[in-house]
Amino acid sequence: MPQDHARTESHRAENFRSESTRSERSRGEKSARVEALNGPFGEKSAASVNAGLRMQKQMFEVFEVIGREWFARATSKAELAFKLPHKLTAANSVPDAVSAYQEWLGEWINMFGEDSRRFMSDSQKIMDTGVRCLTDSSPLGST
Repeated sequence: MPQDHARTESHRAENFRSESTRSERSRGEKSARVEALNGPFGEKSAASVNAGLRMQKQMFEVFEVIGREWFARATSKAELAFKLPHKLTAANSVPDAVSAYQEWLGEWINMFGEDSRRFMSDSQKIMDTGVRCLTDSSPLGST
């Protein structure tokens, strides 16, 4: 009986070694197939990442410029708002106060109109940059 046990253990060890060799060979074949496929896909995915980064950089630059311009506009609006109380307190009569308010309101309405035009212009800049980025940076269409 001890011999049967030794034969069984020996047989198990041989089966384990042959299974290990088969699984290693199978893994090697799979790895080779994956490497063959990953080459072109890896290049395309690297190009996609680079294109995405370029697009983000361009969009960030556009947003940065627009943000700076809007901050400057907000500052000038605040300055205009601070002028009204001074003008009203400097008025000597009701008609002077109404005139000061009308003048201030006219400036505010002009600023509002300019803000509307800027909003449309900035929206167009964002759309143009986005379209340009998507068409220039399309790595999937290139070979």
